[in-house]
Amino acid sequence: MRSVIVRPRLIVALLAAALLTGCGAQPAKAGSAAIVGDHAIPVSTVENRFDAVLQSRPRMLEQLESENRKDELASRIAAFTVRQELADRAARRQNLRVTEQQVTEWIESQGGAEAAMSETIFATGEARSVARSLLLMRELGSAQLPKVSVRFDYTSATTREEAKSKAERMARGPEQAAELIAEDRSSGNPAGEGRELRAANNPSMAANTPLFAAESGIVVAFRGNGRSTKWMIARITERRSADEKGRSSAAGSAAELEQRFGARLLGLTAQRTGVELSPRYGVWDPVAVTVVPDEGQRSGFRL
Repeated sequence: MRSVIVRPRLIVALLAAALLTGCGAQPAKAGSAAIVGDHAIPVSTVENRFDAVLQSRPRMLEQLESENRKDELASRIAAFTVRQELADRAARRQNLRVTEQQVTEWIESQGGAEAAMSETIFATGEARSVARSLLLMRELGSAQLPKVSVRFDYTSATTREEAKSKAERMARGPEQAAELIAEDRSSGNPAGEGRELRAANNPSMAANTPLFAAESGIVVAFRGNGRSTKWMIARITERRSADEKGRSSAAGSAAELEQRFGARLLGLTAQRTGVELSPRYGVWDPVAVTVVPDEGQRSGFRL
């Protein structure tokens, strides 16, 4: 999943200038960058953020133009703006909130608004908006990490095409899934039924895969982390969120992991509400909860 936080070298490669007029593509709805549920995100929201960051970082404009990557910045801004809307919806559903004082404290902890935004794709004026969303994602992750568990049937694949084929077969229902798993087992491929995982016991997996952000009956297929070339195809048979009031308490890298888990959970909100993206920015990736240039670059499948 792409985070809003990026490294200085990467930002130089990404943040220079671009026109937001995509290659003749029409928006999903006139004047909309994206539709999240029944809410339209105006193109002007993305345009204003785009213009602001470029005006404040003119050297980046030259860099992006020279590398012919002028559309990537707009796509990344659109992606985070969609995640902001999803975070707001998820927080309302779970009665979570972030106070203005928390936002202020976070910005101060980063050295002020300018420092806080210096390694992001946003201008200083967006500091409070960005901070609030990142804190909401952390709240979501913190609240759900001790509670969520999943049971799933799974198999594996070595190529994207094979993963897609197996995901489509598993999505046809439990009988087809069981047959596929039996076939793969007999062939010596990693496969199984009724595997159970708790997010709290597997926080890295929770933050880096879509397993805990899919409802019962959903099939997800995704590539393993790191250098792994294996694909996992999982059919969620049960997703539970225990009725507990426990919440993890983390700082440093653990807090960042909670934020990433919260961002992953936005995939569940996107599944429930629906996300429609203007093609000028690319296509929505429901597995990584971000925007990618085309369907072939999606990080996996969600059926």
